[in-house]
Amino acid sequence: MTINKNLSTETLNAATAVLSPYVLGLSAAELLKAIESYNEDGEASASKQNSRPQKPYTRKEAAEMLSVSVPTIDRYMADGRLTRVRYSARAIRISAESVHKLMKGGVA
Repeated sequence: MTINKNLSTETLNAATAVLSPYVLGLSAAELLKAIESYNEDGEASASKQNSRPQKPYTRKEAAEMLSVSVPTIDRYMADGRLTRVRYSARAIRISAESVHKLMKGGVA
């Protein structure tokens, strides 16, 4: 996907209006900054990606992101497709990197 970064003010304002119910506090300037931070592969530029590690997801959050059930998330962790982050015996999270990698069709 190629992103045309030369947006008119009208287009930018319209896009901001459409997205504002979903992204609270979004301004046209912030939207433009986000668009400019993406490279030709549709991914955030390396400086943006490495600036702060993403927090691990709960099993439910990962299931929603991958459009699968929580038991499927458990199977993915058991067979190594998702990376488990264990905080205690009961508190388990899934690394954000492994979820994103699986979303792109890879294996963690």
